[in-house]
Amino acid sequence: SQLNALKRLKMAEAKPSGGAAGTAQPAPEAPGLIQCCCACACCLLCTPLMLLCCCCSGVTSAIQKAQGKRWDAKNRAWVIDDLEEDAGTMKDIPEDDDDILKVAEEAAGAAADPSASVAAVEAGKVKETEYYDALGVPPDADEKKIKRAYYVNARTWHPDRNDSDEAKTKFQAIGEAYQVLSDDKLRAAYDKGGKAALSGDKTEISPESVDPSLVFTMLFGSDAFEPYIGRLQVVTQTMAGDPKETKIDAAKMAELERRRVVRLALKLRDRIQKWVDGREEGAKAEWKAEAEKLVELRYGEEILNAVGAGYRLSVAQAVGSFSEGLEAKMSEHEATMKAAQGAMKGAQKMQADGGVGEDALPSYIEMMWNVTVIDITSTIREAVFRVVLDKSVDDDIRSKRAAAVKALGEIFESTKSKKLAKDKRSARHLYQSAAAAAMEATMAKMREQEGMADID
Repeated sequence: SQLNALKRLKMAEAKPSGGAAGTAQPAPEAPGLIQCCCACACCLLCTPLMLLCCCCSGVTSAIQKAQGKRWDAKNRAWVIDDLEEDAGTMKDIPEDDDDILKVAEEAAGAAADPSASVAAVEAGKVKETEYYDALGVPPDADEKKIKRAYYVNARTWHPDRNDSDEAKTKFQAIGEAYQVLSDDKLRAAYDKGGKAALSGDKTEISPESVDPSLVFTMLFGSDAFEPYIGRLQVVTQTMAGDPKETKIDAAKMAELERRRVVRLALKLRDRIQKWVDGREEGAKAEWKAEAEKLVELRYGEEILNAVGAGYRLSVAQAVGSFSEGLEAKMSEHEATMKAAQGAMKGAQKMQADGGVGEDALPSYIEMMWNVTVIDITSTIREAVFRVVLDKSVDDDIRSKRAAAVKALGEIFESTKSKKLAKDKRSARHLYQSAAAAAMEATMAKMREQEGMADID
């Protein structure tokens, strides 16, 4: 099966190379993009399979359904949907989940203690600490801490979130810092001679040198879509970092996903309220206007259409007739299996090509997109179920909500881009536009400093 194949691929990547007897083997590295994507695909692929199995599982299923329960495939439990109760569990929980992720604390940690940078300079360990200070990490920070610090700061100061002059300056600074500190050769040169020692080496930076998992978050983790799809699982894994260091275990990751689903359900409930109140035309006009904006974003058409299909299929599963529900389940299962197969093929192609080079870019984008499809589909289904099966409202409200979500899904699924030309949707353009978010300003500054501004 595709699930087993994905697991075998992940295990093959994790298998250590052989060595002489008695020779100590190096500690395993933190999972890379291929491993993370395969892990996510394996986990997410189980969701629709379990849904199909548990919804058709004899006596136990019949008893649970008779009690008004449904199978929650994400939490793997029989539940009674109560959106008001769900909302109550979210009180006092920070919107950014910082009580678990603690990214704000980490981002401010090194800045709050500048003595570490001063001591490193005085001891002669480094020439200067400007790049370390830009990321908010001490000079002895390892690769994982530098990566996580860059992600945290990039999300804070990214132009999509903050269009101030200060943000542009800071984003440029952290981009330049990450480009140097994430490269062993450049970091060693910087530690020894400071920025002056990098005048020649920095010109070697290319889009392919940007960490793939960070490009993933910039490519598919658009803030504009967060109210509709939440924080993608791979993005959450990037933020969570190494569980051995951050102590973010499987239970905490599951809680983060629960919060994601509940937030999406509450936002969906609010988004369709105008329709439920009887103002159907006004609601449709708002949804169409929003869809026309979202569809023009990077990968916007694909994400928007996937969200729309998710809404439509989920409503059919939740409140449709037996035949409609079964057809919707099979359609979703077929799409999920196709996405899992695409993710596996993309990962295999990347391995064969030795990374994210020129030839591997289409496979890279394909793998990322297919993992994203599986994640979006399973998450939207749970959010929609919470809205249209909500026992805290009466049958009439639930019926109106179902009709509203179906109408919203049809609008999102049918909206197509009017501005993005085909050449702008190519794998290379998508990859480079995402990578440019981390390095465009940096490269421009380098060319200017080295008298190369006139060379494209």
